[in-house]
Amino acid sequence: MIRAHASKKQQGGVSGESLRDDTMNMSVRSSDRTYGMPGGFTLIELVVVLFIIVVVLGIATPRLMDLTGVELRTSAQRLSSTIRYVYAKAVFSKTDYYRMKFDLKKNEYWVETCVPSLETNTCEWHHDKDILGKPEKLPNGIRFEDIIVDTTMVSKNATDVAIQFYPQGYMPYTIIHIEDDKKNVYSLEVNPFTGQVAIYDKYYEPEKS
Repeated sequence: MIRAHASKKQQGGVSGESLRDDTMNMSVRSSDRTYGMPGGFTLIELVVVLFIIVVVLGIATPRLMDLTGVELRTSAQRLSSTIRYVYAKAVFSKTDYYRMKFDLKKNEYWVETCVPSLETNTCEWHHDKDILGKPEKLPNGIRFEDIIVDTTMVSKNATDVAIQFYPQGYMPYTIIHIEDDKKNVYSLEVNPFTGQVAIYDKYYEPEKS
């Protein structure tokens, strides 16, 4: 009986050591799988991933910083399109007069039209909703710097500036300056005989003769 008991005890001891060995082997295999096998990431892989993130951020950051510049350029192009369209409308109508009104304090512009009356020799201006349904407001951070009509400069605080378009195909020589919060400036120079608009990414003034 004593021998049998000892034999069982010895067998129990062997089973315990075997269990500890198996546990250690599993731990080692788990460690290998974490750092060297496809289921985990090696140090080199982590470095490569971080490098890719840095490169992507380096490309994206300048574009994010330039969003205001994009808004300024888009605002200049939209204003240019409106001017050219109003000029064409005035020419093709042959009778109607058009004008663009500007409120430099509110950074808004809109289009008005009138049909002259031969009987009363008057012309009553009204908002042309076919061109701009409501006053167009420049985006946040974009504003009018000033407007030059013929040779007269209108400051940024003016609330009632008008540029008239005649059905004979003429309008006053005009330069419009808009800027953003970073003092980037776009200039729109309007040809009085064609209505074409030249856009400059700087503060442009005509050379004085």
